[in-house]
Amino acid sequence: MQQLVDEMEKFARSLPFTSAGIKALVLDDSVFDRRRIRRISHDTRLGIIMDEISSLDALEAMLDQDRFDVILIDYNLPGGDGIEALMRIRRHEVNGSCPAIMVTGDDKSDVAVKALKMGCADYIAKDQMTAERLKSSILGAIERWNGAGNGPLGRLEIEEITANVMAKYTSTLQPKLARVIREMRSLRKSARDPSGETAGELERIERQCIQIWATLLDPRVIADAGGLRH
Repeated sequence: MQQLVDEMEKFARSLPFTSAGIKALVLDDSVFDRRRIRRISHDTRLGIIMDEISSLDALEAMLDQDRFDVILIDYNLPGGDGIEALMRIRRHEVNGSCPAIMVTGDDKSDVAVKALKMGCADYIAKDQMTAERLKSSILGAIERWNGAGNGPLGRLEIEEITANVMAKYTSTLQPKLARVIREMRSLRKSARDPSGETAGELERIERQCIQIWATLLDPRVIADAGGLRH
């Protein structure tokens, strides 16, 4: 079955550039997780053409081979972590501006905040990954990244205004945001239907709190990510 999937993707890559689809790269050392992400990506119906690598050592060579629309990075990697991978991507001549999504094995807010602060467009916890969640994350990352360039003057103005506001409220808001995040997770875990509408709304609130937290640490996150998603 895997061989058939690989052959179909090889054929898809041979089609003209105008063919529909999203070119994605997955960096994850777990074969199981890569296959699961591939299976879920198929269920998104986005026509994703996916390449896989398992280590930081293979990253540079893969980046040299193609131009990607989005890159999914596992945070826990042998010989480094997802932040190191992100830094290598940002230094690449061709794919340096490609939107990246951090994929975390642990649902930890500090990892999510760090990923967003370092320039990831989004993050997904592995145990929360569904076709709908992955689809929303990929489309949102591409849309925000493509719409983020509003000209140097606009970006500088946004950064200056945001920095002035955040400087006043950082110490007050951070503890409150941490408490809200903990409460949202507790409520989500106790929900009768973890995949239901209520749980999804709680996750959305939690994610917005983490986005705000990342912005408090570095106001440039708003400008770099194209604003908070509502």
